[in-house]
Amino acid sequence: MADSTVSFQRIFCKVQSTLSQCLENADPVPITSIFSSKISETAKHCMEAAVRNYVTRRLVNGAETDLSAITAITTVSIELVRQELSLPTLPVLILSDAFDTLTIGQCEQLFGFVEDNVGVWKEELFFAPCKTSVLRMCNDLLRRLSRSQNTVFCGRILLFLARFFPFSERSGLNLVSEFNLENVTTFTNVENEEEEDNPDGTPRLDYTLYTKFWSLQDFFRNPIQCFQKAPWKVFTLYCSDVLEAFKSFKLDNVQGSSGPPLTRSLSQPSATPDTLQADQYFAKYLTNQKLLDLQFSDANFRRYVLLQILILMQYLTSNIKFKQESLTEEQSLWVAKTELLVYTLLEETPPDGHKFLATVKHILKREEMWSGWKNDGCPEFKKPESAEKSKARQNGKGEEKEEGENRGGPRRQRLKRRVSDLVREADSRGKYSMGNAEMTRLWNIHPDNLEACKMSGRDFVPSLETYFSPAIDQLAAKSELPDNERLVNDSNFGWRGLRLLACRSPHFFTHSASPIATLPEYLTTMIRKLAKDLPSQLSGDIKVEEEEEKEDEKVVAGLAEGEVVKEEEEMEEEGAEGGERKELKAITVEEQQALAKNLQALGKDKWKVLAKKLGNEDDEIEYIESNGSSDEARAAYMLKLWVEAEGDEANQESLIYTLGGLKMAEVANGVFT
Repeated sequence: MADSTVSFQRIFCKVQSTLSQCLENADPVPITSIFSSKISETAKHCMEAAVRNYVTRRLVNGAETDLSAITAITTVSIELVRQELSLPTLPVLILSDAFDTLTIGQCEQLFGFVEDNVGVWKEELFFAPCKTSVLRMCNDLLRRLSRSQNTVFCGRILLFLARFFPFSERSGLNLVSEFNLENVTTFTNVENEEEEDNPDGTPRLDYTLYTKFWSLQDFFRNPIQCFQKAPWKVFTLYCSDVLEAFKSFKLDNVQGSSGPPLTRSLSQPSATPDTLQADQYFAKYLTNQKLLDLQFSDANFRRYVLLQILILMQYLTSNIKFKQESLTEEQSLWVAKTELLVYTLLEETPPDGHKFLATVKHILKREEMWSGWKNDGCPEFKKPESAEKSKARQNGKGEEKEEGENRGGPRRQRLKRRVSDLVREADSRGKYSMGNAEMTRLWNIHPDNLEACKMSGRDFVPSLETYFSPAIDQLAAKSELPDNERLVNDSNFGWRGLRLLACRSPHFFTHSASPIATLPEYLTTMIRKLAKDLPSQLSGDIKVEEEEEKEDEKVVAGLAEGEVVKEEEEMEEEGAEGGERKELKAITVEEQQALAKNLQALGKDKWKVLAKKLGNEDDEIEYIESNGSSDEARAAYMLKLWVEAEGDEANQESLIYTLGGLKMAEVANGVFT
């Protein structure tokens, strides 16, 4: 049938009448036999409309839809594209129409066909025309799915997109390192007064720990705020308390999970249907206060939280192109210390704690590599050449070089030998190749380097008598020598002398009551002590100096004894006063609320004056002001942070003293009884 004589209606009807024959064996021959030559773009559009209409009108039938028929007609359309009888987008459009009309369960089954044919979609014939349609099809699916209930299906779609698009595809990269600030975790702000113990006798976790724990999710959502002074203090305090709670709340293999036991170990390559039912996964946990003690007993829950902490800390310490801020040295030390604690807790968490920890470290190491790749502008990955192609290319260059030399052309630079070839050649001759001519010569002087190090000729350390005799003679001599001629003032002599004393003199490690000011003075003292072992070297002048030193030591000892007596008297006085002092405790929550109410009664912004006096900076006061709707709430939050930061130091006496200095003593009236 010639294309010029075929109208749209005839193509449409003819294709639909033959599609049922094609579905029987997934064979496109009944359609290809319709056309006797290549068809035009208009005819291809007719073909596409006929196939898509057939799928939506006859194949899709709600819950009774035959998915095998849809996969068969997609396979037929792929062959039609390869034979240039249809547009390249036809297979993807058929699947998109099917996904739009099927249930989520049916879509999940049909998506397996899409995953199995990822190699087809990546072919040069399909990739460029279909990549936009594939991305739109997957995004439409993701909009229909629930991330908490259809987590696995969402993950499959994202993994497919990762396999389909190249790594350097700009649409799949978060180039400017933005965070999903819409992922807000809400939790109860009112304390539950029903504090009862668990049925097994263990106490429930308190409300303070509950608020600190779920407040950490805000830092995981937006890590940039950790670079600010006030939020950093809150984060470190909350994180330390949560980790301390995990550390004291040990888990064992029996108590490892709140659900069924974890029957699959990390070493098993795949999961069976039974193990899928056993392993529990939650994309978002409930934040009810009554559930916290059960969640703390869940190994999976603990691993999720600890892994969140590691990811946040890796971001804070990593070199990221679009991150303007950086941690101070003190903050970096805290992060390193906390990472070690998190690693310990992960290793102690059953089951397979050490295997899980090794997997986490491997993943975080890979993330560092991806971060470096992103900092470099996400360069495109190129598949390396095979060994045969590389060898053929090198041989081709060698032949071109010989031909150029024979023709009298310009001589090319001789190719440099590879280091691996030099090392292999030297090893065959029992030698070492160090990559440097002088290093290679020194390394091959003796066949066995360990034995060469033990040779007597390599012992260059002189004896104490040989080295220090000239300096002893200078001390014993009655004639005054200039300072620049004395050996003890020579820095080279002093440096070698200290090394020799550390190796061979017992006087080097003895404790002396008199402090040493300079190196020459120290060497002079050590030489006098060495002279006792060599009595013939010194005259009576040195003995007189030794007697003077002994007198000085007696004076120093007397002073030290007097200081000890004085310290004992001070300790006795402190002990006597301590018997009358009562134990100091931090102010309670009720007292904080009462103080906040009195602060509000004094007038506007009085709480800021007190906050400034308690050591808060301007940015910390702004942070506190943003976390309260009224002056009373802000004052209460400020006092709460003060108690959490200072502990027992944030007590009644300290606050009354501070209020007295600010002439605001009436704030404490009626609060403390």
